[in-house]
Amino acid sequence: MPVRRTFGWVQNPGDLRKLKKVVGIFLHDSKDNLWLRNDKLPLLKKLNLISEGDFNRFIAALGSDAPEIEYSMLKGKGAGTGPRSAAICTGIIQAVITAQQTKTYVDDNGQEITIKKPYTDDWTAEGYLRWAICCGLVDYSRKADTCKITSLGEDLANAKDNSNEEREALTKALLAYPPVLRILTLLLAQDNQTKFELGSKLGFKNEKGFTSIPLGMFLCDYCEANTPQEIKFVKSNDEGDSDKYARGIASWCAQMGWISSTKEEVTGLYRGKYYTAILQTFSITRAGEKALKKAQGNSSNPRLPRIVKFEMLASNKTHGADYLRYQRAAIIKSMSSSWKTLEQLKTMLERYELQLDVSAIEDHIQGLISIGLDIEIADKKFRLKDTVTGLELPARELCVKDNINDIVDRVREKLSKLNHKYLILIDLAYSDAGNRSKKNADAREFEIQTADLFVNELGFAGKRLGDANRPDIIISYEANGSIIDNKSYKDGFNISKSCADEMSRYINENILRSCELNPVKWWENFDSKVTNFTFLFITSYLKGEFERQLEYISAANTGIKGAAIAVENLLYFGEGLKRGIFTYDDFFNNFKNNEMIFEL
Repeated sequence: MPVRRTFGWVQNPGDLRKLKKVVGIFLHDSKDNLWLRNDKLPLLKKLNLISEGDFNRFIAALGSDAPEIEYSMLKGKGAGTGPRSAAICTGIIQAVITAQQTKTYVDDNGQEITIKKPYTDDWTAEGYLRWAICCGLVDYSRKADTCKITSLGEDLANAKDNSNEEREALTKALLAYPPVLRILTLLLAQDNQTKFELGSKLGFKNEKGFTSIPLGMFLCDYCEANTPQEIKFVKSNDEGDSDKYARGIASWCAQMGWISSTKEEVTGLYRGKYYTAILQTFSITRAGEKALKKAQGNSSNPRLPRIVKFEMLASNKTHGADYLRYQRAAIIKSMSSSWKTLEQLKTMLERYELQLDVSAIEDHIQGLISIGLDIEIADKKFRLKDTVTGLELPARELCVKDNINDIVDRVREKLSKLNHKYLILIDLAYSDAGNRSKKNADAREFEIQTADLFVNELGFAGKRLGDANRPDIIISYEANGSIIDNKSYKDGFNISKSCADEMSRYINENILRSCELNPVKWWENFDSKVTNFTFLFITSYLKGEFERQLEYISAANTGIKGAAIAVENLLYFGEGLKRGIFTYDDFFNNFKNNEMIFEL
């Protein structure tokens, strides 16, 4: 069984100079290869920052005539159970990149030396390696789990710094990466966009791994932050995965002169209120316009091919990632220069043992456009204009559909009015994150996307509150308001005693509205006209004796009614509200200390 690596999306590395050095080490006797063998690795050995065994293995690998190096040897390994700061260099690419912090070391002669840390961590090293592979500068063998330089990589490694040859090689590399074209295309359509506006249109928008914070929500959180600590928290945490990708890609393009950035006043609307702050915005330059035209080709210059790795077609964070990737890869393979209808694509996909509804195919196509592929649409027909390279399909039996994919497909077929991006709520509600940090990140994203659904899609007033000493979300419509607690549980949710007590505390705080009870005074975010209050739990699915706990909460708080709703039924309500089948009264009349059910 081949080792599984993750390619396609690059979030951390951003320095084109460092990228060139990483590529150069694969070329025997290049200046970067010789520098690493003759200077950098011996320095690490002298400072006891690399083991004797790794030093010898690295020197041998780099000294071969045509280096084809093991992936694990290139990236190294983490710190294990110890602190990251104490980890020595265990990967070749770690040794290429000098870190920012200055440290004092003792060499093998007992002499102290103060220098910048002469190596980086394995996560950063792998980021640069993945970047080089995604742009066609380094070739990866899945069978052998090894890497070697490509002809384009050799062009870059041999080019003098700041030369026309270097610029040409970097241009071809970056323009082969579809997300770069997506960002340039978005900026060609509209200048002065923030990372949030770009991120909202980048990637597969109904899945984990491609989240984006609504601009208005960020501005609200930022402008209403009361302390330097709160401002810092918002700036550090109010950023989705796609926002990070957009910011990173814009940085690469800025180094090429394709994008300019500036700080300017940005205004956004949230909950009927406008917020303004100074944010970084991006615009395309004339050089960027020319680069985009070069990528698209013309009568005298062929269109540059696009590198699409299988792993690019879904994030590892989402459920059934390989199944989703297989569907999208099969759609790419089924498209050609000739026009195809959705029904024709549906028939062609049966050759890949896929039975897809046309709405799912259309969603996948929109996602492929959002990652940067050039797909033309006219008269309900589709045509892939790009030549795609690097896309390998694994065996069909390795790409299995799971129960979450089943739920998503079942719900999607019923959504004709509700934006399909909210299908991400299913993925988030059934979170199977493996550690506390990822679980907390999913829970936070669940709150953000739920608030976005209620406020921006369905027209409720309200906002995400989250964080300590306040509910996750509050919503209202006219005189009716509700306190909401989101719960991500892959195996179903039964209201625990602690959850019930926490909700009771919020209800009591809202009744008494005393800053002595809670100085945060979160209840002030309710519209002043709200007089009828309820409480709600939103989760994957309900199990156990949750109704008894709803009754317990209600009885303990002057009879205020509550409810619980599975995310599937929440989406059905949203669809029904958009169609005019359900009303806001239907929603608030369903608070009967039981489960809300909405059927379409």
